[in-house]
Amino acid sequence: MKKILIFTNNLTKHKKLTQLFSEDDIKIMISEYSDLSFAINGKNSKVTLYSNGEDIRNFAKIIILATPEHSKNHVFSALACYCRKYNIPILDDQFTNISGKLYALWRFWEKDIPTAKTFFGPRDFMVQGLYEINGSGILKSINGTKGRDNYLVNSNQELLDILDKNPDTPFILQNFIPNDGDWRIILINYEPKLAIYRSSHGKDYRNNTSVGGDAKLVPLDDVDPRIIELSIAASKALGIKIAGADIMQDDKTSEYTVLEVNRTPQLVSGAFTDEKQEIIRNLIRS
Repeated sequence: MKKILIFTNNLTKHKKLTQLFSEDDIKIMISEYSDLSFAINGKNSKVTLYSNGEDIRNFAKIIILATPEHSKNHVFSALACYCRKYNIPILDDQFTNISGKLYALWRFWEKDIPTAKTFFGPRDFMVQGLYEINGSGILKSINGTKGRDNYLVNSNQELLDILDKNPDTPFILQNFIPNDGDWRIILINYEPKLAIYRSSHGKDYRNNTSVGGDAKLVPLDDVDPRIIELSIAASKALGIKIAGADIMQDDKTSEYTVLEVNRTPQLVSGAFTDEKQEIIRNLIRS
């Protein structure tokens, strides 16, 4: 039997469609965007309807009868990445909002770029995600910058308290990666121009210089080629031509993870402003 999924902002209004259009060989399901749950977890990555656990891959087609509010388009954008990966048609997929961490992480997943385990969805799903990463993780706003709206959580209660105190802030939950620091690679037109290594030296779980982390400039020739390769792939995946790719190495496994790619990454502020301004100067002259 072919399954068709219809998304709407008003479940009650469109519920009758399940009877109106269902046939012997076609089953219609109606859902709201708020029921979607997203899990990036290697080969077990999936997008499901939380209410019944149905994997989006089980549907032959997705039809959009109500455009999500602009502030929630990140949900649809991540869904579009999943559907492209598995060749599931969406009608219509032209209002994708390509900003925010949720979209970026699923875009990395779509392009086989290594990312942290990531969970996004209803409250109970987030609690389940915390269990899957052994009860400790990083909760961060999908729109957070400079380490803001970013929390280390070590229990279900801490997780729920933060969600309750920030009801209008969409959060993702990720596993904590043990590390000594992370890399910021600055790229122009997908070409690496500057490498900065940042570390909190154990004073904070965040390495951002904006929250007290230290930074040192490292010659590009001294950077592991894998870091350079990932920074280029990640910036290309998001189509960001003035980019700051953040990459972290796991202390235990030595594997690299792309954390995010920032647009116009503090090129006139923060650490090493002279070197950054030289990059801008060369860009203007080119």
